[in-house]
Amino acid sequence: MHIRQRVEQLLKRMHEQPQYPSQGAVLFVDLENRSFQRGYLPLTMVQNFLAGRGGNMVLLYNLLQEEKDALDPEVPLIFGAGVLTSHMPAATRGNVTSRSPESRAILDSNAGDYFPSYLKRQGYDHLVLYGRNPQWTLLKIEQERVLFLDASPYHGMDNIEFTAAIERDFVCHERKDLAMARISSAGENQVLCSGIMAGEKAIWGRGGGGAKMGSLHLKAILIQGKPPEFELSAAHKQQNRELGKKILSASVVQNALKKVGTPFLYKPSRVLGAMGTKNNQETTWFDSLDADNFDPYRPGMSGCYRCPVCCRANNDMLPGGKGGWGASALTGLNGNASYDKEQSALEHHKRRSYNGINHDGKFDKYDKGEGPEYIIVGKFGPNIGIKEPEQVLRLNNIINDLALDASSTGSAIAWAMELYQRGIIDRKTTGGLDLRWGNYPVIEQLLFLTAKCEGFGATIAASTRAVEKGLYPPEALDYCMASKGLFQSDPHDARILKAFALGLAVATRGMDHLRNRATLEINARINDDAAFKTALYGGLVSPEPTSYLGKEYAVRRCENTFAVGDALGMCRFNTKLFNSPNTPDLEDFAEQLTALTGLDFSAAQLDEIGRSITGLERMLNFRLGLRGADDSLPPRWFEEPIKVGPFTGEKLDRRQFAALKQRFYQLTGLNSEGVPTLDWHRQIAQIVTGYHITVKFPHELFGIPEQGIIVDKQVANLAELRQLLRHKLPEARTLLNDANLNIILNGQMILAGEDQTEIPNGSEVCLLSYVAGG
Repeated sequence: MHIRQRVEQLLKRMHEQPQYPSQGAVLFVDLENRSFQRGYLPLTMVQNFLAGRGGNMVLLYNLLQEEKDALDPEVPLIFGAGVLTSHMPAATRGNVTSRSPESRAILDSNAGDYFPSYLKRQGYDHLVLYGRNPQWTLLKIEQERVLFLDASPYHGMDNIEFTAAIERDFVCHERKDLAMARISSAGENQVLCSGIMAGEKAIWGRGGGGAKMGSLHLKAILIQGKPPEFELSAAHKQQNRELGKKILSASVVQNALKKVGTPFLYKPSRVLGAMGTKNNQETTWFDSLDADNFDPYRPGMSGCYRCPVCCRANNDMLPGGKGGWGASALTGLNGNASYDKEQSALEHHKRRSYNGINHDGKFDKYDKGEGPEYIIVGKFGPNIGIKEPEQVLRLNNIINDLALDASSTGSAIAWAMELYQRGIIDRKTTGGLDLRWGNYPVIEQLLFLTAKCEGFGATIAASTRAVEKGLYPPEALDYCMASKGLFQSDPHDARILKAFALGLAVATRGMDHLRNRATLEINARINDDAAFKTALYGGLVSPEPTSYLGKEYAVRRCENTFAVGDALGMCRFNTKLFNSPNTPDLEDFAEQLTALTGLDFSAAQLDEIGRSITGLERMLNFRLGLRGADDSLPPRWFEEPIKVGPFTGEKLDRRQFAALKQRFYQLTGLNSEGVPTLDWHRQIAQIVTGYHITVKFPHELFGIPEQGIIVDKQVANLAELRQLLRHKLPEARTLLNDANLNIILNGQMILAGEDQTEIPNGSEVCLLSYVAGG
């Protein structure tokens, strides 16, 4: 069944009108035929998965053809805004979802700026894109109008040039009367570590969304005109005021995010000995990249649509550029982390000294921009051997223009540098590039080569798939810091903090901290209050960061909460558990949802919704071939202890970590292969696809621990079921090809006519090896 048939089938289960006052439509756009349709998700789907990330997963589950390559135009690219996006303070975000061309797992990336809010205000919760027109396309959305415009004049443009051209040609200005999602030349060239830009800095970066959007010949999505206002109830407005105060009163927001942004995290990571350095060979770096060293070049902060926090630092290294915003903001603040508190008094008093990247008084467009975030500082600082803040700032601005995912691109370069260091690759492999640690001119050159997919840049563009594509020898995989085919998202080295390590291993999109990071594990006040910590996570969690005891409760609670946040459109940094116990939580979200939609929600219901979202994601990953063994971590963290800091000698213990992972599975409701148990899968399937049958096997098989699976894709007859099972379960192919394998349907053995025997919804099918004889 091709994508258009799947869309039509799904639309039959949807509604023509909103099911609650603020519900947005799902806009299905066929880019090949330049046509579109609309529908509204049923209440049962919304009540169990919300919108944003959750709604995206429901749509992908129904529309995905897992036999198709990720870059096939029949695999949809889905944008989703949260239920509360643009309607609640700091709820500015949306997700982009598909099959990842970079990893082996789902593609799901979250970003803010203005596009998700404008999409929501235009009346859309989700935008489903598929098909490919020979001509590159600009998709322009004006509420009911959907226009397909020629993007050929903009082909090859990167973010800075393209944005200026659109503002000129359409007489508008981004963040005022324009919101836009777009790709750069890297996405056009299907670079696997390319993202989709939502602004000058904001990016849907994880999983290769830029390459996926490029595969559809879609250059950009434009939403022009100031967004319509939505009349909120008096109760909702009052709740917004209270939530705004709650967010702004949190210490981490007051003292760090509003003043210097996320780079405040660099110092505690460095001092703790948990900073990924030189591809995680080392775990600390120079204090020259502490947040206050960026002060001279920070003229102010910017933020997402109507967000009260404004946590994104600007940078300006041009002559006459202003700086000093947030200077001395962190001095004297030792926070709650268990690290050397004397570091809080350290202030570098760095002066503005930049005179062009070559110290020759020459400047260009990459000497001013937005950022950096902590991830950029870590991935393009210690991870590749850079120690000068000016070099990090410039690399940040180049990455933003080229629309490269900083996490994957920085990790791919670090991987290459370690292979070069070890002699696994040489200058012949790199096309003459000297990949010594910290070689700034080569790193800058390599970024442009990567976006063009030229020279050794094509190897970086292949990301974690470089070995698979024959660009590195197989032994290179021993040094690849990735899980499920996705490079680690953040700079933290997780050998110390066992909850961090568990979270990275079980994260559904690959090795990514934003899915479930229990950041408060380094909060001394929480660790010293056992009763509070138990209530916080819903179970007994050891106060020791190096302990394995109870860490499954911390990761489970965070994963539920963050999945709900993504389905609502809430910023992670302003959500309880990510950096503070005092920011908005599930209770707050339930009140907001009830006031906005008129539907009743409770904190307990939302917690279960979060679990269901990740459960559905695991079901998608199973369809893509992932199993429990893929919830893993790089060998380095099990084999090499860290060598510096207060936790010197710490590494992961394989046996204890495996036991921790199994406890997490049991707590979540997953079987030993990391997918929902039969009963839970059956419940999810009935909501998501409206169809399920249970298939039982005669004995336990590898990959099928419960001697059965749920089939939630409708099949016409038993013969079609046999064929589906062979495709779905390569582990059971020998059994399924057995000529003596008979089928019992709802208690009745079928001895003939399998191609004419229909399978009603809710049926139970038993496979039985039967040998005739007398």
